[in-house]
Amino acid sequence: MSRVAESETLLPLLAQFALLYPGINRAAVVSQWSMNYMSIVLPATLACVLTRDCAIDFWGEGAVLLHDNGQPLALGLPSQPSYLATEERTDYWSRLTHEHLAPLFTTLAGAGGLAPKILWGNMVAIWDGAFARMDADLSRDGFAKAHRWLEQATVNDGRLKLRGLQRMVESPAPQVCPCLPLRRHCCLHYQLHAPVEGQTPVLCESCPKLHRLPLEEQVSYLQSIYQDD
Repeated sequence: MSRVAESETLLPLLAQFALLYPGINRAAVVSQWSMNYMSIVLPATLACVLTRDCAIDFWGEGAVLLHDNGQPLALGLPSQPSYLATEERTDYWSRLTHEHLAPLFTTLAGAGGLAPKILWGNMVAIWDGAFARMDADLSRDGFAKAHRWLEQATVNDGRLKLRGLQRMVESPAPQVCPCLPLRRHCCLHYQLHAPVEGQTPVLCESCPKLHRLPLEEQVSYLQSIYQDD
């Protein structure tokens, strides 16, 4: 998506996307859009850099977001991404964070009336999830170093440490999975689903709301998630 952080490009997309969730809290809708967008952008970016030694240019006029009524679908690239040397990767992660995602999140936070830390938490969740799918044990060349980059990354003029927004914890249901990611802030996804009396809200396995439930409820809910998979 070229120039996606500019309001004249982004706000119409959000307006279309919001029509999919009539009557839903605007903050939850915007947070979900950010998750959908980064679920496309971050895996594609990591794959290009770590497996093809090339970089997607989010600052020029090349990359565009393909969408369906505001719903992000894919990135469109008019030509082969430019070559990126191994020693340039750290600078590229920094530029992606500060020159693309930071202004994007500023616009999203204003449009949705939500705290930027929620959006940055979404970024960390998608970042970790992409590595888990591509190389769970971080054994492929360059993957471990790239994943560790997040440990020293800060935003909001150094006030917010990205790695502090999600950490791995022991699972309350080790028979289902030995450990789980735990986010510091809820992404608000549960608000997209109508509540059902007597049932747990639709939470993700990393949601702090889930981890605050009684232990037996956590175990039961995690079992239901993994059984559905």
